[in-house]
Formats: sequence, structure tokens, C-alpha cells
Amino acid sequence: MTYDPEAISPIDLLGQFTTSLWLPHYRAGTWGEWSLRVAFLAAGRGYWGQTYATLGSAVLSGPVRDGDATWMSIVPMEVESQEIGIAAASGHTVVLGLGMGWAAANVALNPKVDRVTVIERDADVIALIAEQGVFDQLPSAARDKVTIVNADAFDWRPDAAVDSLQADIWAKIVEPGKWDDVHRLQANIGASSLYFWGQEMELFRLACREAGGMPTDFSDADVERLAAQTGLPLVLSRESGLAARITAGAPWWTPNKDGWWEV
Repeated sequence: MTYDPEAISPIDLLGQFTTSLWLPHYRAGTWGEWSLRVAFLAAGRGYWGQTYATLGSAVLSGPVRDGDATWMSIVPMEVESQEIGIAAASGHTVVLGLGMGWAAANVALNPKVDRVTVIERDADVIALIAEQGVFDQLPSAARDKVTIVNADAFDWRPDAAVDSLQADIWAKIVEPGKWDDVHRLQANIGASSLYFWGQEMELFRLACREAGGMPTDFSDADVERLAAQTGLPLVLSRESGLAARITAGAPWWTPNKDGWWEV
């Protein structure tokens, strides 16, 4: 076999970590201000706190206000943090943020989904994913569900009812003002159900605010109660023990400073 240094197989790089999600192949390169490359990593931590032996990760880097940042990478944390939303997608699903395309592709593979509208504001990202042929790697039945729209997520309005909204437009899993962003997006789109990247850690933020610090007793009932108090149609894991998984992951994915939850 001839080794191709530009070929990227994310599933091979994940090593010990396994997932039922489908992952495309990529090629390393640069498109405008964006680059796709391999970062070599001996280990990766999952969203729920567990560490896995890995070989590396496919990484998409692009511009932010003060330089460049990794906007998406295929590491255990990012994969696990998308699984709940992808499994719950149905009907007409809107995906905010194209990223590396694999999350939207998995939404299209969900048999409960009839139509996928992907909103991406950066034309270079759209061109990158098109050149990579991410959606071309899907079976035709899934590929035909997908429409990509070049628009800002905060300005876009749907032309038909939205059954499921999947939002991933942030560079960090926990960010100040994310709840305000999500409320604004939902006000524009009016989805029947909603999942956004990092929402479990943002629910933990609400639990910390309520407790005035790190909660000492955090249950699945608390997660459901806090989700209901947001007034958003949030999708939660159907498996029991969600609060325990959030508590295990929170030390790794929330800021390591007192009072972060108040921001």
C-alpha cells in the first residue's frame, strides 16, 4: 500500500475510542483562511470525562477575532457531544454550522430525518467541504436530503416548519452568553425540538448558579427541571444517569475558576 500523507481517516486515528456515528475521509490542505490537518494525540478525553488512547485527530482550523482557532476536530469529546442531538433528529432538521460536515452527514443518515438544511455563513467552509466530497461519500438516499445555505445563523429564517434544530456555531464548548444566543436562534426558527453543542455543560452552569457554587447533589430530575426552566424545547439523553455523566465531564470542559457560572 502506498502511504498518502494528505489522506486522513478519522476513524483510524481515534484508536481505542469507538462510535456508532459515520465518519468521512478527508484530505489535508488549505482553503482561504481555513486549514484541515492531522494533529497527533496519544490520548483524548471524552465528553463524559473518560480518557481513551488515540493516535490523532482530524482538525479544522480557521479565523477568530484574535487569530486562528480549532473550530472542529474529530476527537472523543466532540463525537460524544454530538451523539444525543443526532440520535434525536427527525423530520425537517436544521443544522446551524457546517464545520467538517460529519455531524450534518450523520443527521442525514438518521432514518427519522426527511430533510436537512445546513446553515453556514463562511463560503470558504462550504467550498472546503464540497471539495472534500464529504456528502458525496454518503449513500444517495442520505445525500439527497441535504441542502446547504450560505447565511448567518442569527439572520436566517426557515421556509417551512422545523422539527429539529441542531446548533453548533461556537468555538468553545462553554461560552458567556450562549444561553442568550440559543434563545435568539430559537426565536427566529421556532423548532419543535432543539439540541445545541455543549448544552449539558451549560445546564451545569445553571445548576451552579442555583446552588451558588458547585452542586453537591445533582440528579437527572434536576437536569430535567433546569431544562424546562429555560423555556426551550431541549432534547435530553433518554438514558438514565445523565446528571452523573455531566458531573464527571464538567471538571474537564468548564472553566477552571471560581464563579465561571455567573458570566
